[in-house]
Amino acid sequence: MRKISVEAELVAKAKAGEVAAFERIVMEFEPKLSRFIYGLVNERELSEDLVQETFVSAYRALPSMPADLKLSAWLYKIALNKVRSEKRKKRPVPWLPLPFFGQNNDEEAPALELPDPSADTAESIAKRDAIIGVLKKLPSDQSAALLMDAQGFDDDEIAEALDCSTGAVRQKLFRARKAFKALYEDN
Repeated sequence: MRKISVEAELVAKAKAGEVAAFERIVMEFEPKLSRFIYGLVNERELSEDLVQETFVSAYRALPSMPADLKLSAWLYKIALNKVRSEKRKKRPVPWLPLPFFGQNNDEEAPALELPDPSADTAESIAKRDAIIGVLKKLPSDQSAALLMDAQGFDDDEIAEALDCSTGAVRQKLFRARKAFKALYEDN
């Protein structure tokens, strides 16, 4: 007999209408989605709204969630669509840099460890501004792929969220890292 994962069990219970199961899903994913969305929009209030909209949409769509999709990738896909919808409203969407070169660290990539925001020095502010400037120049799919990679998602999960193949994700990450490095070094 196949062992069912905790995530799959929560999804099944939530689909069956168990509110406590959905609340556990929210508690598990809210901090991660908040960081992801904030990394894309760099506005605390807007990111909070988009996180809430993501969970409302997920709750409504839960009964039709494909059984073969991983919950985390499905939630990130919804969140990314919320961010894209917000961008289409012609609202300026600034970016927040995060350490991008996560699990697939490239030795040649620049070190992007951001300093503690509470200890803003002129150097840390300049570094953050340089990173933000570079991120604004990257295509949004590449930035989203980098953000998800930095949070430890594997290529298959990123592919599900971005609605593309695993090969396309690898290509996006390769190009994004290369472009980021080149643009960052030019600053």
